[in-house]
Amino acid sequence: MKTVLFDLFETLVSHFDPAWEPPLRSTAERLGVEQTFYDAHWGRFDKDWQAGTIEHYEQALGELCAAAGVQPDARVLAELRQEYIAYAARTAFVEPAPEIVEMLTALKSVGVKLGVVTNANNLDTAPWAQYELAPFFDVFVASHQVRLLKPEPKIYELACQRLRIEAGEAVFVGDGGSNELWGASEAGLEAFWCTWFLDRWPEGIRPNGFPGDDWRQYPSQSESPYKRLYRPEDLLITILS
Repeated sequence: MKTVLFDLFETLVSHFDPAWEPPLRSTAERLGVEQTFYDAHWGRFDKDWQAGTIEHYEQALGELCAAAGVQPDARVLAELRQEYIAYAARTAFVEPAPEIVEMLTALKSVGVKLGVVTNANNLDTAPWAQYELAPFFDVFVASHQVRLLKPEPKIYELACQRLRIEAGEAVFVGDGGSNELWGASEAGLEAFWCTWFLDRWPEGIRPNGFPGDDWRQYPSQSESPYKRLYRPEDLLITILS
Protein backbone atom coordinates (compact mmCIF):
# COMPACT_ATOMS: atom_id res chain seq x y z
CA MET A 1 0.00 0.00 0.00
CA LYS A 2 1.60 3.22 -1.20
CA THR A 3 -1.22 5.76 -1.10
CA VAL A 4 -4.25 6.88 0.88
CA LEU A 5 -6.91 8.86 -0.96
CA PHE A 6 -9.30 10.80 1.27
CA ASP A 7 -12.68 12.36 0.77
CA LEU A 8 -12.64 16.00 1.94
CA PHE A 9 -15.84 17.01 3.74
CA GLU A 10 -16.79 15.00 6.83
CA THR A 11 -13.50 13.12 6.43
CA LEU A 12 -10.67 15.65 6.70
CA VAL A 13 -12.83 18.65 7.63
CA SER A 14 -16.46 19.00 8.70
CA HIS A 15 -19.20 21.34 7.54
CA PHE A 16 -21.29 20.60 10.62
CA ASP A 17 -21.99 23.71 12.69
CA PRO A 18 -23.57 22.97 16.09
CA ALA A 19 -24.61 26.62 16.40
CA TRP A 20 -26.42 26.72 13.05
CA GLU A 21 -30.03 27.83 13.06
CA PRO A 22 -32.37 28.08 10.06
CA PRO A 23 -32.34 31.58 8.54
CA LEU A 24 -35.39 33.78 8.91
CA ARG A 25 -35.87 33.60 5.13
CA SER A 26 -34.88 30.52 3.13
CA THR A 27 -32.84 30.64 -0.06
CA ALA A 28 -35.98 29.78 -2.03
CA GLU A 29 -37.95 32.62 -0.48
CA ARG A 30 -35.18 35.12 -1.15
CA LEU A 31 -35.04 34.01 -4.78
CA GLY A 32 -38.80 34.21 -5.14
CA VAL A 33 -39.08 30.49 -5.89
CA GLU A 34 -41.64 28.15 -4.32
CA GLN A 35 -39.97 26.09 -1.60
CA THR A 36 -41.35 22.82 -2.98
CA PHE A 37 -39.89 23.63 -6.41
CA TYR A 38 -36.52 24.54 -4.88
CA ASP A 39 -36.44 21.33 -2.83
CA ALA A 40 -37.33 19.21 -5.86
CA HIS A 41 -34.89 20.78 -8.35
CA TRP A 42 -31.92 22.39 -6.59
CA GLY A 43 -30.07 19.09 -6.27
CA ARG A 44 -29.79 18.80 -10.06
CA PHE A 45 -28.25 22.25 -10.46
CA ASP A 46 -26.01 21.73 -7.44
CA LYS A 47 -24.69 18.49 -8.95
CA ASP A 48 -24.02 20.24 -12.28
CA TRP A 49 -22.11 22.92 -10.36
CA GLN A 50 -20.02 20.25 -8.62
CA ALA A 51 -19.42 18.57 -11.98
CA GLY A 52 -18.16 21.81 -13.53
CA THR A 53 -20.84 22.01 -16.21
CA ILE A 54 -22.13 25.02 -14.28
CA GLU A 55 -19.21 27.23 -13.28
CA HIS A 56 -20.58 29.54 -10.60
CA TYR A 57 -23.09 29.58 -7.74
CA GLU A 58 -24.91 32.55 -9.23
CA GLN A 59 -25.25 30.68 -12.51
CA ALA A 60 -26.68 27.62 -10.75
CA LEU A 61 -29.18 29.76 -8.85
CA GLY A 62 -30.03 31.68 -12.02
CA GLU A 63 -30.75 28.50 -13.95
CA LEU A 64 -32.95 27.26 -11.11
CA CYS A 65 -34.88 30.53 -11.21
CA ALA A 66 -35.22 30.30 -14.98
CA ALA A 67 -36.65 26.80 -14.65
CA ALA A 68 -39.15 28.17 -12.15
CA GLY A 69 -40.06 31.10 -14.41
CA VAL A 70 -38.63 33.66 -11.99
CA GLN A 71 -36.28 36.58 -12.70
CA PRO A 72 -33.60 36.58 -9.95
CA ASP A 73 -32.39 39.76 -8.27
CA ALA A 74 -28.65 40.23 -8.92
CA ARG A 75 -28.18 41.70 -5.45
CA VAL A 76 -29.72 38.61 -3.85
CA LEU A 77 -27.47 36.34 -5.90
CA ALA A 78 -24.40 38.27 -4.74
CA GLU A 79 -25.52 38.13 -1.11
CA LEU A 80 -26.10 34.37 -1.27
CA ARG A 81 -22.64 33.85 -2.75
CA GLN A 82 -20.97 35.79 0.05
CA GLU A 83 -22.96 33.87 2.68
CA TYR A 84 -21.93 30.57 1.08
CA ILE A 85 -18.25 31.56 1.27
CA ALA A 86 -18.58 32.78 4.85
CA TYR A 87 -20.20 29.52 6.00
CA ALA A 88 -17.32 27.40 4.68
CA ALA A 89 -14.77 29.71 6.31
CA ARG A 90 -16.62 29.54 9.62
CA THR A 91 -17.06 25.75 9.70
CA ALA A 92 -14.90 23.53 7.48
CA PHE A 93 -11.76 25.60 7.04
CA VAL A 94 -11.03 26.49 10.62
CA GLU A 95 -8.11 25.07 12.63
CA PRO A 96 -7.79 21.37 11.69
CA ALA A 97 -8.68 18.71 14.23
CA PRO A 98 -5.45 17.67 16.03
CA GLU A 99 -6.17 13.98 15.48
CA ILE A 100 -6.40 14.56 11.71
CA VAL A 101 -3.03 16.35 11.71
CA GLU A 102 -1.49 13.52 13.76
CA MET A 103 -2.84 10.90 11.34
CA LEU A 104 -1.53 12.70 8.26
CA THR A 105 1.84 13.34 9.91
CA ALA A 106 2.20 9.66 10.76
CA LEU A 107 1.34 8.57 7.22
CA LYS A 108 3.78 10.99 5.62
CA SER A 109 6.53 9.96 8.05
CA VAL A 110 6.54 6.44 6.60
CA GLY A 111 6.48 7.59 2.98
CA VAL A 112 2.79 7.13 2.19
CA LYS A 113 1.52 9.38 -0.58
CA LEU A 114 -1.69 11.25 0.15
CA GLY A 115 -4.45 12.53 -2.09
CA VAL A 116 -7.90 14.09 -1.92
CA VAL A 117 -10.80 13.08 -4.17
CA THR A 118 -13.81 15.28 -3.54
CA ASN A 119 -17.17 16.15 -5.05
CA ALA A 120 -17.04 19.91 -4.67
CA ASN A 121 -17.75 23.13 -6.51
CA ASN A 122 -15.36 26.03 -6.99
CA LEU A 123 -16.46 27.83 -3.82
CA ASP A 124 -16.14 24.68 -1.71
CA THR A 125 -12.51 24.22 -2.70
CA ALA A 126 -11.41 27.88 -2.91
CA PRO A 127 -9.88 27.95 0.63
CA TRP A 128 -7.96 24.69 0.19
CA ALA A 129 -4.72 26.02 -1.33
CA GLN A 130 -4.04 28.18 1.76
CA TYR A 131 -5.38 25.67 4.27
CA GLU A 132 -3.10 24.15 6.89
CA LEU A 133 -3.70 20.57 5.69
CA ALA A 134 -2.92 21.22 2.02
CA PRO A 135 0.89 20.71 2.26
CA PHE A 136 0.38 17.11 3.40
CA PHE A 137 -1.13 16.13 0.04
CA ASP A 138 0.50 15.12 -3.20
CA VAL A 139 -2.62 15.46 -5.33
CA PHE A 140 -6.00 17.19 -5.02
CA VAL A 141 -8.75 16.09 -7.40
CA ALA A 142 -11.96 18.14 -7.25
CA SER A 143 -14.96 17.12 -9.32
CA HIS A 144 -15.63 20.57 -10.76
CA GLN A 145 -12.08 20.78 -12.11
CA VAL A 146 -12.02 17.36 -13.79
CA ARG A 147 -15.75 17.14 -14.67
CA LEU A 148 -16.10 13.78 -12.99
CA LEU A 149 -18.26 13.03 -9.95
CA LYS A 150 -17.90 10.29 -7.37
CA PRO A 151 -18.87 7.47 -7.52
CA GLU A 152 -17.62 7.35 -11.12
CA PRO A 153 -14.57 5.03 -10.99
CA LYS A 154 -12.71 7.31 -13.40
CA ILE A 155 -12.23 10.03 -10.79
CA TYR A 156 -10.34 7.62 -8.50
CA GLU A 157 -8.40 6.24 -11.44
CA LEU A 158 -7.39 9.78 -12.40
CA ALA A 159 -6.01 10.43 -8.90
CA CYS A 160 -4.00 7.21 -9.10
CA GLN A 161 -2.66 8.15 -12.53
CA ARG A 162 -1.51 11.52 -11.23
CA LEU A 163 0.31 9.74 -8.41
CA ARG A 164 1.74 7.15 -10.84
CA ILE A 165 0.42 4.20 -8.90
CA GLU A 166 -1.94 1.32 -9.58
CA ALA A 167 -5.39 1.35 -7.97
CA GLY A 168 -4.50 -1.77 -5.99
CA GLU A 169 -1.70 0.17 -4.28
CA ALA A 170 -4.15 2.67 -2.75
CA VAL A 171 -6.98 2.80 -0.26
CA PHE A 172 -9.84 5.29 -0.10
CA VAL A 173 -11.23 6.76 3.13
CA GLY A 174 -14.56 8.59 3.22
CA ASP A 175 -17.79 9.14 5.13
CA GLY A 176 -19.76 7.30 2.44
CA GLY A 177 -21.74 10.12 0.86
CA SER A 178 -22.43 10.06 -2.89
CA ASN A 179 -21.92 6.29 -2.90
CA GLU A 180 -18.19 7.04 -2.88
CA LEU A 181 -17.04 3.85 -1.18
CA TRP A 182 -18.73 1.72 -3.82
CA GLY A 183 -17.09 3.83 -6.54
CA ALA A 184 -13.66 3.40 -4.97
CA SER A 185 -14.16 -0.35 -4.76
CA GLU A 186 -15.24 -0.47 -8.41
CA ALA A 187 -12.04 1.36 -9.33
CA GLY A 188 -9.97 -1.29 -7.54
CA LEU A 189 -9.18 0.51 -4.29
CA GLU A 190 -9.87 -0.88 -0.84
CA ALA A 191 -12.46 1.42 0.77
CA PHE A 192 -12.85 2.36 4.43
CA TRP A 193 -15.86 4.04 6.02
CA CYS A 194 -14.83 6.75 8.47
CA THR A 195 -17.38 8.12 10.94
CA TRP A 196 -15.15 10.21 13.20
CA PHE A 197 -17.01 13.40 12.24
CA LEU A 198 -20.44 11.87 11.63
CA ASP A 199 -20.43 10.36 15.13
CA ARG A 200 -20.29 13.87 16.59
CA TRP A 201 -23.54 14.93 14.95
CA PRO A 202 -26.65 15.01 17.17
CA GLU A 203 -28.80 11.89 17.08
CA GLY A 204 -31.58 13.65 15.19
CA ILE A 205 -29.24 14.63 12.35
CA ARG A 206 -26.73 11.78 12.29
CA PRO A 207 -27.26 9.36 9.36
CA ASN A 208 -29.16 6.22 10.36
CA GLY A 209 -27.06 3.30 9.27
CA PHE A 210 -24.73 3.46 6.27
CA PRO A 211 -24.74 6.93 4.63
CA GLY A 212 -24.72 7.61 0.91
CA ASP A 213 -27.04 7.03 -2.00
CA ASP A 214 -27.25 3.31 -1.25
CA TRP A 215 -27.41 3.45 2.56
CA ARG A 216 -30.89 1.88 2.65
CA GLN A 217 -29.28 -1.37 1.53
CA TYR A 218 -27.59 -1.48 4.93
CA PRO A 219 -30.16 -0.45 7.56
CA SER A 220 -27.79 -1.39 10.36
CA GLN A 221 -24.33 0.12 10.67
CA SER A 222 -23.03 -3.34 11.47
CA GLU A 223 -24.16 -4.46 8.00
CA SER A 224 -21.90 -2.04 6.12
CA PRO A 225 -19.69 -3.90 3.62
CA TYR A 226 -16.81 -1.56 4.45
CA LYS A 227 -14.58 -1.58 7.52
CA ARG A 228 -15.62 1.24 9.82
CA LEU A 229 -13.06 3.63 11.27
CA TYR A 230 -14.24 5.39 14.42
CA ARG A 231 -11.08 7.45 14.94
CA PRO A 232 -8.27 8.64 12.64
CA GLU A 233 -5.98 6.43 14.74
CA ASP A 234 -7.97 3.41 13.51
CA LEU A 235 -6.71 4.01 9.99
CA LEU A 236 -3.10 3.95 11.16
CA ILE A 237 -3.69 0.73 13.10
CA THR A 238 -5.38 -0.86 10.10
CA ILE A 239 -2.92 -0.06 7.34
CA LEU A 240 0.41 0.35 9.17
CA SER A 241 0.30 -2.52 11.65
